[in-house]
Amino acid sequence: MKIAAISILLLITSFLKTNQDTLTVTATYEGVDDGVYYFSSEEDFNTYAFKEIEDAASSKYNMADRKLIGIDFEVTYTSEEFLDEENETYEVLTITDLKLIKKN
Repeated sequence: MKIAAISILLLITSFLKTNQDTLTVTATYEGVDDGVYYFSSEEDFNTYAFKEIEDAASSKYNMADRKLIGIDFEVTYTSEEFLDEENETYEVLTITDLKLIKKN
């Protein structure tokens, strides 16, 4: 019975999680709203909405501090694609590391 339950669980998770990449971008911190961290990049003119932040990254800076808004960071993150119940793909961005970029 346990083997069948584990097999079913592995089968379901293999369908839900489809892809994960680790990327880095230099971006300006725009703030946090409802637990989502927003950064904008002049490199690719994108706005990034990070729904998750790993403990190691969140312990480096207090991202709730409004003084950080407008500051540039090197943001390392994972991008994971999932399939929902309707076979629609959605992406979850998770910050794994933050480095403050000092301006000269």
